[in-house]
Parts: sequence; C-alpha cells; structure tokens
Amino acid sequence: MLRAVGLCLLMTLGLPAQIQLYLTRVAVNEAVIPTTPKLQGTVVDFPDIRENDMADLSFELRNPGGADTIITNLRVFPKTDVCGSGGGTAFILMTEISTPPGTLRANGTYGFQVRYLPPKPQCYEAYLAVAQQTYVLKGTAAGRTVMFEIDTLGQRQVIDGSTSDFGNVRLGEAYTKSYRVVNSTGSSVTIAPPVISGGSSAYSVVEAPDGTRTVPHNALYEFKVRFSPTRTGLIPASLSADGRVINLIGEGLPGVIPNFALQAPGSMLDSNSQAEVRIQLVSATTAEVNGSLELRFEKDIGDMPDDAAIRFIDSGTRTLAFRVEAGTTDAVFLPSGSGVARFQTGTSSGKIRLVGKLAQWEQSAHLEIRSDTPRWSDSSLQRASGSLTVQVTGYDNTRSASSIEFRFFDASNQAIGDAGGVQAAVGDLFSAFFRASDRGGQFTLRAQFPVDGDAIAIRRVEVILRNRLGASLVRVLE
Repeated sequence: MLRAVGLCLLMTLGLPAQIQLYLTRVAVNEAVIPTTPKLQGTVVDFPDIRENDMADLSFELRNPGGADTIITNLRVFPKTDVCGSGGGTAFILMTEISTPPGTLRANGTYGFQVRYLPPKPQCYEAYLAVAQQTYVLKGTAAGRTVMFEIDTLGQRQVIDGSTSDFGNVRLGEAYTKSYRVVNSTGSSVTIAPPVISGGSSAYSVVEAPDGTRTVPHNALYEFKVRFSPTRTGLIPASLSADGRVINLIGEGLPGVIPNFALQAPGSMLDSNSQAEVRIQLVSATTAEVNGSLELRFEKDIGDMPDDAAIRFIDSGTRTLAFRVEAGTTDAVFLPSGSGVARFQTGTSSGKIRLVGKLAQWEQSAHLEIRSDTPRWSDSSLQRASGSLTVQVTGYDNTRSASSIEFRFFDASNQAIGDAGGVQAAVGDLFSAFFRASDRGGQFTLRAQFPVDGDAIAIRRVEVILRNRLGASLVRVLE
C-alpha cells in the first residue's frame, strides 16, 4: 500500500504544469522604474536604452497549479540576429545556471533576473528558456550622445558619469553651470528632463526644456544647474541626465556679513537717566548673524570706584548679545528681543563707550556724561524736643562735594540765627564716602542740630551743597 502511494506522488511531480512568467521589477542604470507586476507573453520587450547602458529586469515564475513541478531548464541563449550581424551578446542571465530552480511547489514562486547590456547601437534578440516554454527577448539600443560641461568662460569639457565640481560658494550667493548634450548618434534621440537627487535643496535645474524632447541628429539639448548653498561645508548631490548619473559637489562658505552702524543718542548724556542704542546693518544679511554690544565706562576721576549703575537694563550687565535674522538689517537684543538696547547713565561723570562687534566688523560710539553741580532727589525734616534733624538724598556726579550750607526760617520767613546760616566743610567726609561706595555719586546726608526752645518754631530749612562746579539748587524742607 505504501509503495503504491509513492508511485502516485512521483507521477504527480513529473506532470508538466502551466508555469507563468511575470515581470516584477525594471531598473535602468540601477535606477528603479515604477512597475506593476504583469504576466508576459511569448515576447518580452526590454526598455530602449543607449549603448553600454544597463537595464535589469526581474522576473518571477509562478506555479498556479495544484501540484508541484520540476524546473530543470532556465537559460538565455543566442537567437539569429534579425537586426544585423555582429551585434554581440546583449542579454545575460544573472542567476547561476549551475543551480536551477528545482522543484516549484504548488502556488509557489521563483525569481530570477536578466540583464540587458547592449555593446553598440542596434536591435537585439535572444531566447529565454523556462521549463518547457521559450520566450523571445527583444531590445533596441540607441547611440550614445556626448555631454559637455561649459564653464563661465565658455570653455567646455566632456562629462560622462564623472563629477561636476561647483567649487566654493558663499551662503546667499549662487553659481550656475551650463550643460550641453550633443546628439551625434546618427538618428533622433529622446531626452527626458534632467533630475537632481540626493536630498539637497542647494542644487536646482534651471532653463531646462519643458518635458521630454526629441532631439534630431547633430542637434543640441541644453540646460543649467544652479548651486546656492544652504549651509556651510561640502554639499553633494546627483544629476541624472540622458541616462547619465553625474556626481555634483560644492562647498558652502560663510556668507559675507555686512558692516553695521551703531545708532547712539547724540554725544552728551545726563546723569541719572536712561538712553538707548540701535544696531543696523548696511544691507540685509544672507544668513542669521550674531554679535555683541559692550558698554565701557571711563570715569573722570581715576582713583574713584566704578559706578555699578552704568549698565544695560535688560541684562543688568555691561554686555548684551544681539542677533540679526536672515534677510533683515535690524538687530534684536537678547534676551528681551527688543530692537533697542537701553542703558542707565548712573550718577558719575565720565565717558561711556559703546562697542559693537559682528564678525570682522567693530563699531563704537563715545558719549560724555555731563558734569554738573549737585542734584537733589529726596529730603525730610524731623523735629524733636531740643533738636532738628535734616536728611537729604541726591547725587554729585563729579564726586567733589566740598561744603554744605543750612539756612533756617520762622513762620514769618525771617532768618533764624546768623544770616549766612550754618556752613560746614564736608570735602573730606564726602571724599571718604565716595571712595568706599560703588553707587557713583549717590549719597544720603543726615545732619542734626540742637535747638534751644521749641523746634516747631523753625518752619523752613534751606540746604545748598557745593562741588567744584558750583552750588546746587536750593533744597527747601518744611
């Protein structure tokens, strides 16, 4: 019983099955052409290509029957050349002939590949034998055109599957090359539009014919490629043109950064105020650029401390970063994003120097803080039994206060005490105070006076402070 079953199985394997041949993939010069798998007839047409180009067709044997079958015959062999003689071999079976498919299971598949590599322009035919079926392979090869690369001087050189170098180009600038395809094949050729690939937007095809063109014998097909770097460094891409793949290479260099102007608020500033500065490029930048603005204070009196209040408001320091966006001219200062940099002038006389730096450029502005007599900002008067306390706040930006004067008046506006009031030499006191302070010329002075009688009788006090430039305005305390 077992032996009979075995014989039955052998008979099933030996029965011929209707094997189907499907074309599943087409690649020309290793570039895949979108293909929908389709059943082949007795003639298999290969793509029309140029001499020495390459078309790889992938096939799939399918066994739609319900029984296994044995494939012992898979080969490509010459056919009498109906297109002419001496054409040479153009079709090559890429599967090892020494390893035939063998058993193809029911509903199974087997894949193989045939390469079409025509050595010269003519038509070609060959046979493909698969099991008990034979197919005719057909293809036509056109002559190869000549492609030239033309530089800016009009000089040309042959370029064929090599590299086209665009050199060094700065960001924001561009370099364009011309290419010319000469049809010297002896017959008309069809040329598809050139294509840039490689994922880089730095290269673009310009001035190319719209759509596929038929180019007669000895006629030209011309187009250009523009290289406009999008970043620094080497930027590669590929150009596919008339069956050729050409490597494109170019290097992006940092763009030319425009010079800039420092727009400062005049040349003279007052103490205890705010001012602002702007930065503007002389032309729009091609890429985002970053720079810095520094504030330097040169005090009038060399042995006095610095004035910490002279600084940028946004950062609280004397250095501020700025940025100019691509395609614009106006700087924005960080971290606020404002178009102006505001700074405080402090309470010390001297000079402020603003220094802007951007790449190789440096611009500066010199501003003078006006020297002045003492200024008042606040005051208070306190009366107590047997005493009167006067407190005044202000600043002396020369830091040279030398004397102070107090005058007292009653309700009838009559002077109390000496007509000249009370005067005191305070030069040493103020000098010692300013040398120990980082607040510039700011000060608070408190003076206490003994009073015989009722302090309320003193209705008004006037205070005058003098420095090397003169007397302050009269400060009235009531």
